[in-house]
Amino acid sequence: MALIICQDCNKEISDSAENCPFCGRPMSTGIKCPNCKSTKVEKISASSKIGSALVLGVFSVGKLTKTYQCKDCKFRW
Repeated sequence: MALIICQDCNKEISDSAENCPFCGRPMSTGIKCPNCKSTKVEKISASSKIGSALVLGVFSVGKLTKTYQCKDCKFRW
């Protein structure tokens, strides 16, 4: 078992925890990667999309049109 940081309260918790024991945040989004079936999925933030657009311009279209990214295989959809 490894420790991960809760995104809401910034405390270390077990990576196998369903919810954060400190703030109650659910650790699983219920969304699975269509490529590798992993549940370690994060939503691509608007600030990340804007930063990519400013830095990469037209080459960032692949990131701008996607909503989620897998933390394991880096697949975006």
